[in-house]
Amino acid sequence: MKRVFVKFGLLAVIALISAGVPAKAQSLKYKLTVTIPFDFTVMDKKLPAGKYSIGRAQLSEGDQIIQISRVDDNTSVSRITIPVVARDAAKDGLLVFHQYGDEYFLAEIWPAGGNTGRALPKSRTERDLERKGEDQKVAEVRF
Repeated sequence: MKRVFVKFGLLAVIALISAGVPAKAQSLKYKLTVTIPFDFTVMDKKLPAGKYSIGRAQLSEGDQIIQISRVDDNTSVSRITIPVVARDAAKDGLLVFHQYGDEYFLAEIWPAGGNTGRALPKSRTERDLERKGEDQKVAEVRF
């Protein structure tokens, strides 16, 4: 009887360890670097096109609050995010933008190699454009 409990306990530990490994690989623990070819908005803050670093706002915390920093200067913005899950793992990293005319709003961040991404809540400006009936398109930047 004791042997059954030991085997079951060992199996449970192995399952927990193997379940935790993919979660770390797809998180924003390590900063992502991406070149965004157009001006865009995060939390009603306009950011110019350029090279950006995206990662956790605080390294000791989870992915709930992310920081987007321009590499060329100290321009940055922090934003709360919501986890989103895809059925298949992303081969490449991906940023998803909602586009209204010539305005782009960062909507989702998908690190390479995982099926968990982060969604950013819509800003007041984006909600206003949506209410006005502006056509929404989706733009993607792979990295």
